[in-house]
Amino acid sequence: MPEVVPLKEYLDRRIDDLATRVFERFTLNDDAIGEARRGVNDRLNAMNEFRDALRDQASRMATRIELSRLDEEVQAVRRNESNRDCRQAVLSLLVSGAVSLGLWGLSHWVGK
Repeated sequence: MPEVVPLKEYLDRRIDDLATRVFERFTLNDDAIGEARRGVNDRLNAMNEFRDALRDQASRMATRIELSRLDEEVQAVRRNESNRDCRQAVLSLLVSGAVSLGLWGLSHWVGK
């Protein structure tokens, strides 16, 4: 035969059980929310690190204006080098011509 308990005691037990279950449910929900918050924060921190890495990388890259200016400077250096090479070639030609002319003149002068 089941135990007979007064109605008040029965209701108090049921209310205590319900309160315990509700408290546990809220505790579990709070734990889940905390875990989700930590997960989101970790994800946001990783995204911020990635953004910082991209920003750092972008700050190290040359802009189109800088590259254009650098290209102009390289072209100027190449022109100067080409001009110098041409001047050296002409100077070598003149010196060799002068030496040849001098030797020719010397051979004619000494030969007479």
